Amino acid sequence: MASTVPPLCCSGLVAIALIIRSRDGPRFVFHYPARPSAKPSEEERLYGTELDEEPVNYTEDELDSDDSDLEDGGYSLPRHSKIEKEDKPARHSHVKESELEGDDHYDKANGEHFVPWEHLFEFETTDLESILTPSRAYHKKKFELSLDPLVFVTYPIHIREDGLWKKRKPKKVKRSKAGEVEAGAGSAEPKSIEEEMKDVTLGEKPGNTSEDGDDLGGMTMFNAVFILNVRKGETKERIKDIYEHVIKKFNKALKHAQASANYVWKESEMIISMKEKAKEERRPMSWLWNEIEIKSTLAAAIRDVYLAISKNQIATVRFAINPPLDLSLQIPVPNFLMSLPSSTEKAMPGLLVTTANPLVDEEGTEDPTHLNKHFALLLLDDETKIVAEIQADDTELSDPLIECIRLCKPTLSFLQVAQTNSIDINSLLILAQHLIYWRRAIAIPPLHARETYVVSPNCDSRKLPVGSVAWKKAFPLAPPLPGFLATLSAAPRPLKNIAPSKDHRTTWLDMIAWLIRGGWVTQLRTFGWILVWPEIIYEVEYQLKSEAIERSKKGAKSQSGSSESQESTDESSPEKHGSIDPSAPLTTEQVAENARLERLADKLAKEAAEAAADFAKMPNPVATEHPSINNAEHLDHIAPYIIKDPHKVSHEESLYIAALGKRFTEPKSKECWTKFTKYFNGCEAFEMIALQENRKRKETWGILLSYNEHLMVCKHW
Repeated sequence: MASTVPPLCCSGLVAIALIIRSRDGPRFVFHYPARPSAKPSEEERLYGTELDEEPVNYTEDELDSDDSDLEDGGYSLPRHSKIEKEDKPARHSHVKESELEGDDHYDKANGEHFVPWEHLFEFETTDLESILTPSRAYHKKKFELSLDPLVFVTYPIHIREDGLWKKRKPKKVKRSKAGEVEAGAGSAEPKSIEEEMKDVTLGEKPGNTSEDGDDLGGMTMFNAVFILNVRKGETKERIKDIYEHVIKKFNKALKHAQASANYVWKESEMIISMKEKAKEERRPMSWLWNEIEIKSTLAAAIRDVYLAISKNQIATVRFAINPPLDLSLQIPVPNFLMSLPSSTEKAMPGLLVTTANPLVDEEGTEDPTHLNKHFALLLLDDETKIVAEIQADDTELSDPLIECIRLCKPTLSFLQVAQTNSIDINSLLILAQHLIYWRRAIAIPPLHARETYVVSPNCDSRKLPVGSVAWKKAFPLAPPLPGFLATLSAAPRPLKNIAPSKDHRTTWLDMIAWLIRGGWVTQLRTFGWILVWPEIIYEVEYQLKSEAIERSKKGAKSQSGSSESQESTDESSPEKHGSIDPSAPLTTEQVAENARLERLADKLAKEAAEAAADFAKMPNPVATEHPSINNAEHLDHIAPYIIKDPHKVSHEESLYIAALGKRFTEPKSKECWTKFTKYFNGCEAFEMIALQENRKRKETWGILLSYNEHLMVCKHW
C-alpha cells in the first residue's frame, strides 16, 4: 500500500559553520561536512511539465533580477558586486584543490605547517572568521555574503549591552505585615537601566561569568553560518526559504541554550581545545571530526541539521542543556500544485496537482493555520509504519496521533469523523495538522465512488516501471497499472461506473488513494458560473424600463406641483413679501424662474411620453420552458451574460439571479437556488457542495442538474 513521496527540490545547502567572537577575537569553531564540495547538487533540472533535463538558459537581465538585495535590515552583497571582486578575504597562500582534499598534515616547501581543517573550500578559516563575525549593527538581522559561487547566509547573535544573553527578569517582591516591601513575592516595578547596570557591574563581569559562576570566556557573539550553492535562477527564493525556516530558528535556539546554560561557549571551548591538541599531535582530520561529533552535542546537532536540510528532510536535534532543548527544522514543501509550472519554472513531477486547497477558510482567504473541516486525511505511507514511528517517538502526543490515524480515513471528512465518534472537531484538526506538518499525511477532498479521477498531468511517467511493480505488490488482483490509468482517462466518468460491481468499490477507492499518494491521478472536479440567457435579460430590462416610466410620470407631476408651490411661496412669503400686495405684477426674476420650471416640466413630460411610446412597442416578456432555445426576434440583439462572482454583483446582476430563481418549479431547486449561487464563481468545486451544505451527494447532484441550463460548466483538477 505504501507509495514513495515525490522528489523535492534540493535546498542548495553545502555546509554549516560555527564562528564565535570572544575577548581573544574571532574564532572559527567547527564546520560540517569536513570536506564540503562547492559544486551544486546533482539534482534534476526539469522545468514545466516536459520531462526534458536540459536547463533553462536565463538572460542576463533575469539573472540580475534574482540577485539578493538588502533585506530585513541585514547585509547583502550582490553576486557580482565590487566588494565581491575586490574585497574578498585575502589569501596569504594559494591553496590547491588537491591540498584541500587531503586528510593529513604536512610541511610546505617554506616550512609552514599545513593543517587540513584550517581551510574551508578555497578560503583560509582565519579570513572567514573575520568577515563572518559582523558588528552589533547586524544583531538578529539577515547577513548575506556572496563569494561566487557560494552564498553565506546567517542570523548573527550578539550579547546584550548589559553583558547578559537574555534580559534580566525583575525580582518579585512582597509586602510584609508591617507594610514593608520584601523580595520574593508579589510584584514590583522593574529596575532602571542604571540600577540594573550597577548590579551587573558589582555582581559579575559582563560577558565573563554566568549566574552559576561558569567562565563565559568573554564571548560576545556567535554565528551559525549556512553556506549555499544555489542555481542562479533560484537564488532569491531558496535563500528566503532556508533563512526564514531554518537559519533564524537554529540561531535563536542556540541563543536560548547559551542564555540558559552557557552552552555555545562551553561546546566551542571544548571543540577548539580538541582541535589544538589534534594539531599538535598531527591527527588526521577524519579522526578529529569523528571525535568531535562524538563528544560535542553541538557539533552533532550541526551535522544532523546539515544532513537533513541538504536533502530537504526534517531535522530533529537536541541541545544537551537542563532541561534539554528539542528543535525541529524543515523547509516547508508543498503538498500539491494548484497550477502546472511554466516552461521557466522548476518542475516537481510526481506532486499532486489540484485546486482543492485545504488551507482556505470560510471567507475564501488562504490561512496556513486553518485546515478545512470538509477535507479528509490521506497518509503518505503505510499506516503500520507510521504508527510504529510515532510509538517510537513516545511523546505525549503519540497516543492521540495514533488514535487520529485509526479514525481518519480518506473517504471521510474531518467533520464526519468528529461527528461519528463524538470528538471535538478542533482537536481533530490540530492532530491532523501535526501529521501534515511532519510530512506523514496530506489533506484531500474525501474520496467517493461518485467522483471522477483521471491521470494527473504532473505524474512522473519515467517511474512507471517501478510504480507498476509496487502497484502489483499492493493490489495483486488489480489490472496492470498502465491499463488502469488508461481506463480512468480514456473516457472520464465516475468511479462507480468503472468498478466491476458495488462490492469492488471499497477496494477501488483504496487503489485511488494509492495513486493519489504517488501523484499518479487527481480528481476531475466541476466548476461553473451563472449563465443568463437573453430571455432573462430582456425580462429584467423590461421590468427596469417599466419602473423607470412610472418614476418619470411621478417626477413630472411632482415637478409641476413644485412649480406652483414655489410660485405660491414666493408670492406669499411673509419674510420676503409681507408688505407687498399679492395682486402686484411679478418681478423679472420671478417670471424667468417660472418660465424655466415650465420648460423643465415640458421636457420631462415629453421624454416620459417618448419613453412610454417606445415601451408600448416592446413585446411583453414571455417565460418559456427553455430560455436557452428562445429564438424570438426581439432577443436577437441581446447576447448571453455570465455572472463571474455572485459575491460581488451589480443591481442588474442581482435581478438576473432573482429572476432565475422564480423559474424553478421543483421545491428543492427553488429553495436551494439562493444557497447554492455562492458556489457558482468558477472557484468552488461542485463536488464539495454536498459536504459544505450537509446534504446527500445524490440529492445535491440532482438539484445541480436542474440548474444545468442556467450554468456554464467546465471540468479540471
